[in-house]
Amino acid sequence: MHKPSVSGSIQYSTKLLRFAGVWPRCHRFLLMTPACTPIRFPQKALAPVGWAAFLLVLVLQHTATGQQIPQYTLFSLNPYAYNSAFAGSEGTLVATGVYRKQWSGLEGAPEMQHINAHLPFPAISSGAGLRLENNIIGAHRVTQAVVACNYQMGFGDEGQIAIGVGVGYLQYSLDGNRLRAPEGVYPTTGTAFSHNDPRLPEGVAKAGTFIAETGVRLSWGGWEAGIAAQPVFAPLLSTVSADTKNAFQVRSVRHYNLYLSRRFALGEQITLRPAALVKTDGVTTQMEIQMIARWRDQFFVGGGYRGFTDRARESAPLLVGVRLNEKLQMAYGFDMQLGPLSGVQRGSHELLLRYALPQSLGAGKLPPVIYNPRFF
Repeated sequence: MHKPSVSGSIQYSTKLLRFAGVWPRCHRFLLMTPACTPIRFPQKALAPVGWAAFLLVLVLQHTATGQQIPQYTLFSLNPYAYNSAFAGSEGTLVATGVYRKQWSGLEGAPEMQHINAHLPFPAISSGAGLRLENNIIGAHRVTQAVVACNYQMGFGDEGQIAIGVGVGYLQYSLDGNRLRAPEGVYPTTGTAFSHNDPRLPEGVAKAGTFIAETGVRLSWGGWEAGIAAQPVFAPLLSTVSADTKNAFQVRSVRHYNLYLSRRFALGEQITLRPAALVKTDGVTTQMEIQMIARWRDQFFVGGGYRGFTDRARESAPLLVGVRLNEKLQMAYGFDMQLGPLSGVQRGSHELLLRYALPQSLGAGKLPPVIYNPRFF
């Protein structure tokens, strides 16, 4: 039986390019007609999620179409990945690495690598961090680097609000060697081939853009919430230009996410932490929830659910983790697919490694300035 592929096969007409296979069911690719009218390709519909989605829609500045923010099952262990205001929120140096293989067994399925590090600067009531990401989907690759900082303000006895910003650079590349056009010539031997279409790259086409993001974090007691705006790439391909370089461009598209979690004790040795994450671009919305139970801060298990309507139902994640020593923690997430792809892949796998210093950094205020009369 033929194995379904999302490796970038292309069918071409005089009006537009359309990605074939199962990939369009889960992602969108923004292309332009000669009249420069956006064409939205099919994506699994995601229903609104009440007041949380409503708050996000209020701050939308435009509804341009692009791909979704990268999906991570272990998002509650790595909130800085979605919001720059979480930099330094744990009071110490934290470094996190994530590897995700989505839809294992499906050729060309998404594969992601993510690394970040952040730390606080209590003396100036702020935090800073660095995030690196590499996302591959079939013939597409998106690489970005973002530096972020925030300002933190306390309120009440144990509350804190932080406002963060991040700036960076995003590069999108399309590997033309993995594309196939109906009029193309692709010999079974050798490396020479031709798409017979000047608009399609026969090598690797690249385009980049500077990006900016903002976020707000609120913590009080055991509650933690954040709302953030992040850009996601939107590849544009015009069928007017016969020049590949002019036909292929990329621009950032604003996406929004809302994060909410609550930590509370269940006895002396067990803590529970429910969390929710809502992501939207103003056109589609996705919501996921999860619950993690920790025992003596050494082991944890958890589960979750992603998608809350028949059309939006996507997967049921399972989570497990262990503390290797006082600084290092390892976690694994497995997504059991519930949607249309459940019969053609073997689930999604995610591995997270987290390093955190056990002590707080730079707690306290700057020492007072002492003036010496001799040098006054």
